[in-house]
Amino acid sequence: MSRMSRQVAALLLGLLLVSCGGGDSEEADAIASRTPRGTEEAQAALDRFLDNPFITEEQAEQSKDMVWRACAAMQDGVGYQEFEAQELAVLEEGGRILTDLELGGMRTGASLGISAYCPQHEDQSP
Repeated sequence: MSRMSRQVAALLLGLLLVSCGGGDSEEADAIASRTPRGTEEAQAALDRFLDNPFITEEQAEQSKDMVWRACAAMQDGVGYQEFEAQELAVLEEGGRILTDLELGGMRTGASLGISAYCPQHEDQSP
């Protein structure tokens, strides 16, 4: 499976994901305001991932939204695995089942995004 295929799959997954909320303290404010807390290198790695020519701007934004929801959920004490299960359940309810490739892409995007946006939760990253 090519790296590009994994990246495209990650973005496709991010497009379909939904919900999650706030937190507390300065970290919660950064998450609520969508202020990246990761290093410039981590942010650049996520941007490179999302800059794939097969990924539309809308898909990239939806993937970023999914990562911010994951950051907010983890700030509220929800582990990544539980967050992912909730996201997948929402997709299933909508009649969408992710392939293994798409699921792998989602996890790759989440891992890169958590490092870029809320590195304080990297230990919970997929």
